[in-house]
Order: sequence, then C-alpha cells, then structure tokens
Amino acid sequence: MHELSIAMEILDIVAKAASEHGSDRIKSVRLRVGDISGVEVDSLTFSFDAIKGDRKLTVDAELVVERVPLKVHCRTCDGEFTGEGQYLTCPSCNGFDTEMLQGDELSVVDIEVE
Repeated sequence: MHELSIAMEILDIVAKAASEHGSDRIKSVRLRVGDISGVEVDSLTFSFDAIKGDRKLTVDAELVVERVPLKVHCRTCDGEFTGEGQYLTCPSCNGFDTEMLQGDELSVVDIEVE
C-alpha cells in the first residue's frame, strides 16, 4: 500500500513548510490528484487520517483532495479530449499522435495554517 508512504511524505512536506513560516498548527492540506496518477484517494485519505495524529502540528489537519481528470491533446487535428488509459486514440480523427495535458499529477496545492 504505497498510499501510506505518500501520506507520510505529504506530512513531511507540510510540516517543513509550516515550520518555515512559523506556524504551529495545520488546519488543512489541499492536494491535486490525477485520475491516472496511480493513487487510490480513499486509501490515501485513510492513511493520512491514521498517521496525522503522530505529530502535534497535524493532529487536526483535514486532507482535501481535488481530482484532476485526464485531458489529452491530439497533435494530428489539434483537438483536446478526455480519456482513460495510457494508449489514447483521438475520437475526432482517430489519430494516435497524442500527448497528455493533465491527469497524472500528485501535488500539494496549499496548506491552511494557524
């Protein structure tokens, strides 16, 4: 279950940022998680909630997850579409020359502190 190690890394990141800004309590952490990032959001949330109490700084922190759908650009017809999977065919021109624009991200967007 790699979501536990991801939750631990998120807590390390936000703890460092909070201490750099002189904060002693994190109220919330907002993440962007792409639909094809390989992260199971429910498991990540469970893991985060299970270990956040290990630090006084994060004991009451809430994890807010923004899902990011897969968005793809077709270089053949210059169109954009949403899709699933790694091998995508453009629904407009059936072209295979595509590039992913979004959907694989996993990032801390912001931290609300006191």
